[in-house]
Formats: sequence, C-alpha cells, structure tokens
Amino acid sequence: MWLIAPNRIGIAAWQTDDSVWRIEASNRGDGVRIWAGQESLSLISSDATELPKLEEQFVRGDELHLSFPQTGDCSEFGFELVIRPVRSESLGTDGDRVIFELIVSIETTRLNAHPTIDLCIPGSESVACRDVNGMSNAIHHANGASANWVVLLSPQDAPFTSTIDQSEGLRLRLFGEFLEKGVIRRARPRVIIDRKGQQFDENMIDEAWNALAHSPIPLN
Repeated sequence: MWLIAPNRIGIAAWQTDDSVWRIEASNRGDGVRIWAGQESLSLISSDATELPKLEEQFVRGDELHLSFPQTGDCSEFGFELVIRPVRSESLGTDGDRVIFELIVSIETTRLNAHPTIDLCIPGSESVACRDVNGMSNAIHHANGASANWVVLLSPQDAPFTSTIDQSEGLRLRLFGEFLEKGVIRRARPRVIIDRKGQQFDENMIDEAWNALAHSPIPLN
C-alpha cells in the first residue's frame, strides 16, 4: 500500500509487509527520485532548466499520482507521473525486489516544443543494453554500488528513447520528438530494482519484458 502524509506533499512510500520504498518528488523543479537504500533512480530535466514544480499528489487504488503542471513561461511543458507497482511471482517482487511502472504523460501549451525527460540510474561499472524478441533498445541493465537495476522499454517506447553517453551510470532520454500543442504523449518504462544487489535471471527478465509488451496501454 501507499503511505502519504497530507501535509507533506512530495513524500511517499510503497510498503509491502515490512519493506518500504521511498519516493521523493520535488516542488523546486528537481524532478522525482525512487530510493533503493543510499542510491536512487531519478527523473530529471534533460538540460539545465528546471522541471515544473509538483502541485498535486494523491493515491488511486495501487497508483501514486503526481502532477507537475506547466505554468507561465517557466517551463516548456507540464507532465504527470503515475507510479504503479507490478507484481511478479517469478522475479519475487517482495521485500528487497520491486517492479515499478512509471507512466509519464507530457503536454505543452507552446506551438514549437520538443520536450524531454531523462531517466537516470546511479553510477556503475556495468551498464548494458540488449535486444529481446527482435526489439532493439528494449532492456537496460545497470549495477550500482549496492543495488541492481533493469529498465524495460515497451515496443511503443523503445524506438523513441535515446541512450545518452556519460562516464558513469545509465541515462535514458524519453520522448524528444516534436509535440503538438494540446496533444498528450505517454511513456511507461518499467524499472526492476534489487536493493541487495542480487543478480537477475535473464530468462525471467525476458518474461517481464513480454508481460510489458503485451499489457494494455494506459488510457489515463
């Protein structure tokens, strides 16, 4: 279940049994972080500009909804983020292992916008990308100092997601195409996290990707 405090917008946690996964969303334009011990995945700006600030947070069923509306001339776009835990018996998603689906929806009031958001995973000596079922850019592995991470990109997202070269860690750029005013565009990467640093079975990762590829596209 999700744990939120009405007077502390931007702070939330997903709890399964005695295990808690902390989420931080900034009202200062710094984006969103999902923590695994001392390391965190982050959704951040693709350049030096600030992202829109968090203005609303609520829980609907097993989904955490975060709203970052476009305001004035301060940002090129606004976005909403839904974080949804996905259960997997084969991967053992309890305790120290979890799958989060991140449904990112962007829109703009500008006539000429190419909005992007970067998904970043901590520095690591082991970052790899591999294909699955003929789909390139589909599965990204990153081993952090204490946690292991896998990012799954669906057939709808993989062709429109770029890997940004950097000396350490994994940086994926979502979207990037021209966005027409009033149109909503979505990406929904799934992130598998093992905060004890245990290795993943590749066959099980492939099964998890197939589950994503054949799941319905969210309508809202």
